[in-house]
Amino acid sequence: MNKKEHGNFSTRRIVLDAMLIALFFVLSSASLRLGNTFKITFDSLACLITAMLFGPLDAFLVGFIGEFLAQVLSYGITATTFLWMLAPALRGLVMGIGVKLFREKMSLPAILKHRSWLYMVFVVLSSVAASLMNTAALYVDSKMFGYYEYHMVFGVLLIRLGTGIVSSVLMAIIAVPVLQALYAAHAVPVNSMIKRD
Repeated sequence: MNKKEHGNFSTRRIVLDAMLIALFFVLSSASLRLGNTFKITFDSLACLITAMLFGPLDAFLVGFIGEFLAQVLSYGITATTFLWMLAPALRGLVMGIGVKLFREKMSLPAILKHRSWLYMVFVVLSSVAASLMNTAALYVDSKMFGYYEYHMVFGVLLIRLGTGIVSSVLMAIIAVPVLQALYAAHAVPVNSMIKRD
């Protein structure tokens, strides 16, 4: 057995993680901005795919590193960069924990056969966690840099949660055929979270 192919962090797994980080960055760059308060993003697709393939650690890292690249190339490194990086990392972590805890019910075959409600529950939970972390980051950032206004940070929280949930559910629906294609092309490593029949 070759350690490169079957180790915990095989070469293939690291390369797939790097590709998913790049996908995260591209999708983050393609986000729709509505004023200074709202951002409808598609980067959650990369975190969801990573969580389904490899679980919480990889999904955390893809969100964390992907957002680091997005932050540095958009705003540079600031005192709050780390806080902004936590939201997508938290999304990946929550989704990955769900996949790890409920491996059978959240496997790709289970989702394809039953349209697993548990999958969507964790998508929504991960979205809420990311939106709350983004709100906390916005609060700290606005206080630190002197642009705090209650209505901008907390007054639109429910709208921010709603748009986050809707975009995450859409990305979760898109993630299923992407995972199917990866599975069919044998691009998914044997030791991934996706259970093979």
